[in-house]
Amino acid sequence: MFNIDRILVPTDFSDFSDLALGRAIDLADSCTADKAKIYLTYVWPEAPDVFKLSKYIVEGQKKIQAEMEKQCEKYFAEQIAKFPEAEKVEIETKVFQGSPYKEILDFQKKIKADMVIIGTHGDTPFEGFFFGSTSSKIIRHATCSVMIVRKPKYS
Repeated sequence: MFNIDRILVPTDFSDFSDLALGRAIDLADSCTADKAKIYLTYVWPEAPDVFKLSKYIVEGQKKIQAEMEKQCEKYFAEQIAKFPEAEKVEIETKVFQGSPYKEILDFQKKIKADMVIIGTHGDTPFEGFFFGSTSSKIIRHATCSVMIVRKPKYS
């Protein structure tokens, strides 16, 4: 039997991520007797190397990072509050800085996630072919099952 204990849900705080979190909460609540734990994560891009030249800029980056983490905690709380059933499951939040797909995949391996549930914006094939998307890179490289949640076309 497929048992799910740890679910990773990357978010960008969009409606698409809300849908993924909703699916994760439903799955976590129904899959195991002990309920699965959800890891809700946000990755913000690292500053380009040109901005890391001065020690003053590095100090400024640390202040920006601290403020970003504080803001993310507020956004996490707002996103989780959209789901009253979230009280039934354990949700841990994490903020990372770097390349989104790399940080998500590294964290997925670190926590030994059983599943990644990610919302997708449904970019056109043209955009996905040339630029790739975070979700498509996660599908190709994750070492666990991945569920892609799309916004319903007709609702």
